[in-house]
Amino acid sequence: MRIDIVGSVASGKTTLARRLSEKYQVPFYEKDNIVYARTSQEDIRRTKAERDVLFQEIIGQKDWIVEGSPREILRESFITCDYIIVLDVPLHTRLYRTLRRWIRQRIGTEKYNSKPTLEFLYCNFKWVIGYHQERATLIKDLAMQSDKIYFFKNGIEVERFLEEYF
Repeated sequence: MRIDIVGSVASGKTTLARRLSEKYQVPFYEKDNIVYARTSQEDIRRTKAERDVLFQEIIGQKDWIVEGSPREILRESFITCDYIIVLDVPLHTRLYRTLRRWIRQRIGTEKYNSKPTLEFLYCNFKWVIGYHQERATLIKDLAMQSDKIYFFKNGIEVERFLEEYF
């Protein structure tokens, strides 16, 4: 099983990847953690060479799930995966989830990779809206993989779909 889950910030990618990983006993990886080395002090951007080596190690495995925004630099997984799952969650839902996540992180009830500052909240809103504006380009780019791309409104739909095949 090799799955690439793509979508906007707050579309449910990480939650879905984690659930599928547990259910099917397949490792999952966050694309943000391929681009950045996480430390207790800060996120450090990996060099292109480090990032590429790490990504090749991941997609060279027999089974994997990767999730993240559809970064151009990490699209090789589209070619090697069995399924490209696009979480196509409505804009208003993603904006609400972004705010809810930020509040939970600020009060300490949800863990975070990046410190939940007002600036970070602004960046997340910007990324949510940016993804919404660039969605048509993403779909066009994914057209070359049309035999393996599937659009879903939520993780429950994805899980039902995969149960038919695994």
